[in-house]
Amino acid sequence: MSPVLTRPRPRSGPAVIPREILVVALAGAIAITALVGIYGALRGPEFVERVTVVNETRYLVDIEIASPHEDGWLGLGPVSPDASHSFRSVVDQGDRWIFHVTAGPYDGGEFSLSKNELEREDWRITIPFEVGERLGSSGAAPLIRP
Repeated sequence: MSPVLTRPRPRSGPAVIPREILVVALAGAIAITALVGIYGALRGPEFVERVTVVNETRYLVDIEIASPHEDGWLGLGPVSPDASHSFRSVVDQGDRWIFHVTAGPYDGGEFSLSKNELEREDWRITIPFEVGERLGSSGAAPLIRP
């Protein structure tokens, strides 16, 4: 008998992923990352449905709010003395809200509350007594009611 030549079996090596599949997978990952980034940039701010400000001072005040991380103030509006006013669809300022109170040209100063405090009080903010004191000492005239 004559010897039979056989081919040796190929050695098994690591699986090779075709280049086209790698390119498609990489392009897909880049597209998903881009879409997530675009969504985050375009979705806009969160809102709080209602924020109620209670003004126990004798002054007609204007209220502004800001976040510690932002440079600008968002004007909420006026609140009459011994009254409360609810503001709707207020831009969420994040974990800490800063309130600025004025009565005309007179500055009543700022006070801040955490988001947890605001939620605990059902988004009802009472202007601190000290704000009324500052307005009075700076020359603001109380609103006289008949």
